[in-house]
Amino acid sequence: MAKPIMIQGTMSNAGKSVIAAGLCRIFHQDGYRVAPFKSQNMALNSYITKDGLEMGRAQVMQAQAAGIEPTVSMNPILLKPSSDVGSQVIVNGKVLGNMRAVDYFRKKKSLIPDILNAYQILSSQNDIVVIEGAGSPAEINLKADDIVNMGLAKLVHAPVLLVGDIDRGGVFASLYGTVKLLEPEEQELIKGLIINKFRGDVEILRPGLTMMEQLCGKQVLGVVPYAPLDLEDEDSLSTRLQATKTDALVDIAVIRFPHISNFTDFNPLQSLDGIGVRYVSEASQFGFPDFVILPGTKNTMGDLKWLRQNGMESLVLKHAAAGKGVLGICGGYQMMGRLLEDPHGVEEGGSLRGLGLFDTKTVFSQEKVRTQAAGTIGAIPGILSGISNLPVEGYEIHMGDTVHLGGEAVFSTVSVPGCEQKRDGCCQGNLYGTYLHGLFESGDITSAFAKSLLQEKGFDGKEVRAMDIVQLREQEYDKLADILRKSLDGKDLSHSGGGCMRERGLVHIYCGNGKGKTTAAMGLALRALGQGQQVVVVQFLKNHATGEIKLLEQLDHIRIFRGKAGDHFTSSMTEEERKKTRKIHEKNFAHAQQLVVEGKCELLILDEILDAVAKEMFEEKMLLSFLENRPPFLEVVLTGREASPVIRECADYITRMEKERHPLDRGIVAREGIEY
Repeated sequence: MAKPIMIQGTMSNAGKSVIAAGLCRIFHQDGYRVAPFKSQNMALNSYITKDGLEMGRAQVMQAQAAGIEPTVSMNPILLKPSSDVGSQVIVNGKVLGNMRAVDYFRKKKSLIPDILNAYQILSSQNDIVVIEGAGSPAEINLKADDIVNMGLAKLVHAPVLLVGDIDRGGVFASLYGTVKLLEPEEQELIKGLIINKFRGDVEILRPGLTMMEQLCGKQVLGVVPYAPLDLEDEDSLSTRLQATKTDALVDIAVIRFPHISNFTDFNPLQSLDGIGVRYVSEASQFGFPDFVILPGTKNTMGDLKWLRQNGMESLVLKHAAAGKGVLGICGGYQMMGRLLEDPHGVEEGGSLRGLGLFDTKTVFSQEKVRTQAAGTIGAIPGILSGISNLPVEGYEIHMGDTVHLGGEAVFSTVSVPGCEQKRDGCCQGNLYGTYLHGLFESGDITSAFAKSLLQEKGFDGKEVRAMDIVQLREQEYDKLADILRKSLDGKDLSHSGGGCMRERGLVHIYCGNGKGKTTAAMGLALRALGQGQQVVVVQFLKNHATGEIKLLEQLDHIRIFRGKAGDHFTSSMTEEERKKTRKIHEKNFAHAQQLVVEGKCELLILDEILDAVAKEMFEEKMLLSFLENRPPFLEVVLTGREASPVIRECADYITRMEKERHPLDRGIVAREGIEY
């Protein structure tokens, strides 16, 4: 089972998500299998997994840092606010329903089995699970029903690192106050403090760090500098949403709806030279943009009313009437139609006039569409014709279906798992709409989009560099890991984190002509099993169940493979029996390797493998390759009479058992219960 480490913060947006991502990257770089986990995430930025389940994007970002595919087990509960007092509740990737906050608080403890089941899935598959908390663990009015901070830490026995944001001021007070508002057993779980987003000379801060350690009784693990990394932020508190001005060649205005969702769609655009992205929440901020984007929203009808009431509807319509470009994504696309209908009360009920930019109608249904999609952008007209015919990948998350009433062209043609190709979105002139989130995750589309806008303004577009989104993202994760390594000042997280990392696995050799090599190996197996580890034993040149094997086979968390062809010694084997024995050894070894890959083995005992190699019953190069490429946590024991020089070079322990006296010398044969 994996060892956990948990990142909690003194407040929202203290940097928990990014610190957790950085630790995922560090552990991944060091060869550990690591996965992120957050029991409950409140966010409007979500993602659809390959199996069509919905989860928060923060854990997607952390999974990317860990080098693994995002799964819904990383975020079993997702709350998507749909009003000031309620949220859509998503459990294990599927909609449970819309709930008022007070109703959810009554119910959430009943979801603990779902949380623990998701955590156990990750724990069984990984060496380390990096857990992210939410808000602050010192919300004393919420602690009794906590399932995401200290409540979760106690459930899974996770050591905690507490992060404070110095950029917002009051970091010493917030760290001290958080620690002291916790119960004694909760304080004990905190293994270290991290000060985040520091600007300036850390030496000026050192007296305060010393005093913090004395006051809190907790080690300050490090001071992380403020770093302008291009990574996804913590949802609605993102500083990206505060961008209201731009002096770039092209001005893109993104309407900041009250329930804006998946604004991460536009992060890649902000990385481009010559392109400025700003978020507009008031009519006075609208100005004269070159291009307008209506993003996704968790409440399409409510946010359309907001657009209308604050005077921005008329500004968007004037912008479109002037022939300038408008792109609507998901909820923004739905708004651009003629009519919105909500017969089941999914959002606000009734019907609502849309912006009328497209001759379409959207009807909200009770079933949410959740799917990944891939296809090709159509031969679209106008300003964005440069992205025509490019391949596109993305995902859909919406409660409504949109039908074309007029003759608009489609935006793209896509395929979704289990379905034939379908039409997506529509376009007319310089107006474009699509259900695809993640549109700009393709470097080709993003570059072509920017180039088209620049050329529309009379520039040649040479400012736009070809983008490899994945490579750029990987570089940012590596930068983050490097910053954290330096900032933690060489602190040992395996100690400060309460053992969050497994000790690096070592290689033992038990050799010599004396008795006791297998006995010692099986004793180590019992010791590991007693500590809850998973053990695999492969016995070479043996096919009988000795006393220790009979006992071990009755225990949990151990798998044993043994075998050879025939019942006599290898020296008496025929060539055919030798060939069969080699195949048995290779098959058993392959089974053991698979268990290692699946994370179901922490101690691997290869009993008599040294003799099998010496007798050419197993290839030495296969063993050496395995030892060189084994997971870093795996402990390996090799037994046999002698090890070759190259195998000995791989060992951390070499224990030689020499015979000084043996009863067989006096004719006393092997005895049941002693020798076997």
